[in-house]
Amino acid sequence: MTIIEENYNWARTNFVQQTPDTIVIHHAVCRSCTAQDIHRWHIEERGWAGIAYHYFIRKDGSIYRGRQETWQGGGLLGSENKDTLQICLEGCYTDYVVNGVVLTEKNVPQVQLDSLVELCKDIQKRWTIKEYKRHSDYSSTRVDNKDCPGKYFPWAEFILRVGGISMATINVSDAWKDKAIDFVIKFQKETGLVVDGKAGDATNSKLDEVLRKWKEPSKDNRQALELKEAWDNFVNKISAIK
Repeated sequence: MTIIEENYNWARTNFVQQTPDTIVIHHAVCRSCTAQDIHRWHIEERGWAGIAYHYFIRKDGSIYRGRQETWQGGGLLGSENKDTLQICLEGCYTDYVVNGVVLTEKNVPQVQLDSLVELCKDIQKRWTIKEYKRHSDYSSTRVDNKDCPGKYFPWAEFILRVGGISMATINVSDAWKDKAIDFVIKFQKETGLVVDGKAGDATNSKLDEVLRKWKEPSKDNRQALELKEAWDNFVNKISAIK
């Protein structure tokens, strides 16, 4: 994995130091932009020190460093930023129209999602990550009804793929956890894995393989179709939970 280092002209550098334990996912609400664009917007339009995120991932999967991991981020409100690593994706993965122009994108590029998963797994090697959160999981987003990183971001798939974190530590409802564990158990049975209900390395590796190979299975591949149907049903059930 390659992290592209950018040279930023910071408005100030007196960042609060932190020990990250939470990863927060954002989207840029912009179909095409760069890390330097984000940096400039955050200074000129927000009056911030510079890019608020620790990483920025473009649609082609390239990963750019923003703030250093030990610097407190700024993409949340006040104390919400404490001990978080914030990752922003290029794109607009929700229903959004500006001045009559539709910016909505309903599909996160696979290469972008793959890079996000790889980055998160790499971060887990350095820090004890206890939670994954969406920007919209924070109370400060409710005033504007933000759904960042967007209603079309595949959150359930992302959580299963990052693995290595107990379902008990993920900030979701008990109903979400139960359905997720049920799916993992069924998936493990169908693919001949050890059935333990945990989305560990072996399960996530097999899931990656299935998603790549059988995303659009041929009609004569019964097992692939059944697995895809199980996956789609799971995602639909998870999405229906409030």
